[in-house]
Amino acid sequence: MFLLGLEFIVLEHKNVLVIVFFLFLMSIYQGKKVGKKWKFSVLPAFFTLSSVALLYLITLGYEQQAFIALTVSMYYLSLFGAYRLSKYKGDQTARGMIMSATVSTIFFTYAGAYGLYLNFLVPLFFLMLVYMVVTLLVSYQYFSILENKKKRIIWVYSFVLALSMTEIVWAINFWPFGYLTTGVIALILYYVLWDIIQSHFLNILNKKRVVANLILFSFLIVLVLMSSKWIPVI
Repeated sequence: MFLLGLEFIVLEHKNVLVIVFFLFLMSIYQGKKVGKKWKFSVLPAFFTLSSVALLYLITLGYEQQAFIALTVSMYYLSLFGAYRLSKYKGDQTARGMIMSATVSTIFFTYAGAYGLYLNFLVPLFFLMLVYMVVTLLVSYQYFSILENKKKRIIWVYSFVLALSMTEIVWAINFWPFGYLTTGVIALILYYVLWDIIQSHFLNILNKKRVVANLILFSFLIVLVLMSSKWIPVI
């Protein structure tokens, strides 16, 4: 159904809102159905919205089809991971599936939302709000898999992470880059903060890990900036 929905969006531009609304409701239902908890609806629901936003920015036909194929595969992983976790909470493979879907959703959201912001002159406030809401809820779902007893602490860490990314997108807004470059940079910064919180819940956080991540991802950011066009390609 998700595959057919994306194909219809490519073919029927006039009914995009109807199709997106249907896919969004379907994702919420399927997440709850296979995961047995409402929190598992967060990831497929936001993944659906972010996928459509990014698909809308792709114009070449073969690129759209390649994107749809990859997106459907990741969407399946988000549901399959939720299904396996509903059977056994300690399933490491399922956790890896959810982690992959989480990173994909964050990147699609950051890049897609920023692309729409550039193309349609959306107010910066709405862009920051999207970053904050999606980061908060998607991060909460993943962290709640790692630590399901301290819900208040999970909400606090998720909110701090969401607030940090909101401030980061405000700063990135002044940089002369397109939506893909911005999405990659935002994803790298998100991952650094996300990994610190994840390591804390897994009791593997230490200074060596933090420093290594900072050095590695600082190098990646520099590499991305050096290889990107310093103009806002929209």
